[in-house]
Amino acid sequence: MTTVFSSSGLRVGRLFRRDTGLSCMVAFDRTLLAGPVEHAIDARRACEAIVAAGPEAVLLSPGVLKSCGDLFADNRAPRVVLRIDYPMVGDFTLAGEEHHRMIATPAQAQAMGADAVVMCLISGYDDPRREADNLEAVAKTARQCEAIGLPLIVEAVVWGSREGGRLDGERIARVARIAAELGADLVKAQFTGEAEEMRALADSCPVPVLVLGGAAMNDDEALARFTRDALANGARGVIFGRNAWQREDTTAGVEQLIEIVHGT
Repeated sequence: MTTVFSSSGLRVGRLFRRDTGLSCMVAFDRTLLAGPVEHAIDARRACEAIVAAGPEAVLLSPGVLKSCGDLFADNRAPRVVLRIDYPMVGDFTLAGEEHHRMIATPAQAQAMGADAVVMCLISGYDDPRREADNLEAVAKTARQCEAIGLPLIVEAVVWGSREGGRLDGERIARVARIAAELGADLVKAQFTGEAEEMRALADSCPVPVLVLGGAAMNDDEALARFTRDALANGARGVIFGRNAWQREDTTAGVEQLIEIVHGT
């Protein structure tokens, strides 16, 4: 019997390593919200260091992809995941208010050479109407991605002010499940550090879950434990930002993360 794959299914598969079935992605899209931060002031230099390590994919903003696209124009280079929204929550509220806006369409991302797109689904906005607008945007984007066969990664997180900064496993599992049911191909989610909660999250989400890293831990042993615990309890990989590149030797940091994920 021949298995038939959709074009989006083929492209999702390319974000994972065949031998391990896992994915190690690096998120270099934080500067879209934060601007120039330590170890990312020179965006091209940072991208060069990330690409040299060889993760499965790199998350980028549209502008960085335009200026650094040549680094990815090689069949040995990581895949490109383009950030197509702008979540104004947490440290990045606009004049103290939470908002969410799209900054590109899936078709525009594909025209720029992206292999997938990523956007947020945020639980706990101060204004429930904005949460409804965010949910609608994810659903609309999922349909647009399906029409052109482009994978959608939804960053399903409990970042809104009504969540109060809590890492509640049940709330995380809820928003992850909603993201999947709206049409996400992959879900990027928070990990509380509790094995049982990671297992419940992975078991209840019908698409692969990749965990985000959050703030830089500055502790390689703690990062390794965090990563291994997530993978041992159902995570299909990681999408780490500052914990991968915000260090003196970015390439070595990403290589170390790849070794933890894939055991190579």
